[in-house]
Amino acid sequence: MPDPTPPPATRLTELPEPVFADGRATLYLGDAVELLPLLPAATIDSLVTDPPYGLSFNGQAWDDATGFRESLPHIDTSAMSAPEIFEMWCTAWAAGAMHALKPGAHLAVFGGARTWHRMVRGIENAGFEIRDQIAWLHTTGMPKSMDLSHAIDKHHGVQRPDRTVQKSEHDGVLGATRTVLSKGTPVTEDAQRWEGWGTALRPAFEPIIIARKPPEGNTVRNVLAQGVGGINIDGGRFADDRWPTNVAFDPSQADALDMLTGTWQGESLSQKFPIFRFDHKPSSGERPRAFGRSHTTVKPLGLMRWLVTLITPPGATVLEPFAGSGTTVEAAVSGGFRVIAVEKDRTYLPLVISRLDRTP
Repeated sequence: MPDPTPPPATRLTELPEPVFADGRATLYLGDAVELLPLLPAATIDSLVTDPPYGLSFNGQAWDDATGFRESLPHIDTSAMSAPEIFEMWCTAWAAGAMHALKPGAHLAVFGGARTWHRMVRGIENAGFEIRDQIAWLHTTGMPKSMDLSHAIDKHHGVQRPDRTVQKSEHDGVLGATRTVLSKGTPVTEDAQRWEGWGTALRPAFEPIIIARKPPEGNTVRNVLAQGVGGINIDGGRFADDRWPTNVAFDPSQADALDMLTGTWQGESLSQKFPIFRFDHKPSSGERPRAFGRSHTTVKPLGLMRWLVTLITPPGATVLEPFAGSGTTVEAAVSGGFRVIAVEKDRTYLPLVISRLDRTP
């Protein structure tokens, strides 16, 4: 009997030709897990990225176990849970980053509140030192919560006659949307007992993991030999020349803090933290479109520029393994850095290139 198991996919042994390259940016189409180990060893100065969080965002395969398995064809994941697969995937791309980064180079990586510990374990498994965590606080998170009372009525096969739901006529950036205009009146006794209960809090922060490839010798010797290993404190200062903190706000969070705390020592408390504008539905400048395509998750350009500046020496090279719409790419190039980027989904490539086209 022939073996029904398909052979493992052939892995690349050298980098493909980039889909875009100039003196500022080099963009590759492909899987970061496969391509990062093919980059020249110990040549890149930092890594800044907003990767998938392993939360099955909006039902997208690239953010769940299905997509992560595609990146791990030579690893048997059949007995692993979805969180374990996500951790293994994080270990795999971080191992590629470990290969490409110089000794002492830092990385700054966004994570999801429910899964960041798996990402940290993966980064640590690859050999990085965990140095810090920046809390990015914002007010635009959308609750992913089940209305328990309504779900119980549905479980009992009962519909609420006064429940009103508005459905979008066209798909938006996040797909078709449904807005509950009126929850309706609970019908069953069980539903009445659980009215007002849900299953999740509204997300209002995202952790940014700061880690470092172990230096060769002590930090001073590494900085002198490799040109990396420290944090650019002066480059990351904000407001009245303040030392950069491991908490950052969006304006709405800053306003809420000031409303609650008033002033301290003659100034608003929020002024002690960096503030970056963030919109859940960003402007066309923050969320570019190309050939009718836009990206579903976009971080503030100012925040990404701040992170790049914090951990990258002036004029050095940034690695972005999950380019998406190209926010990190634009942040790096506009700040005078070079960037090497990888994107798996070819439909996003025009977005990245459109950012480069508009950046001097």
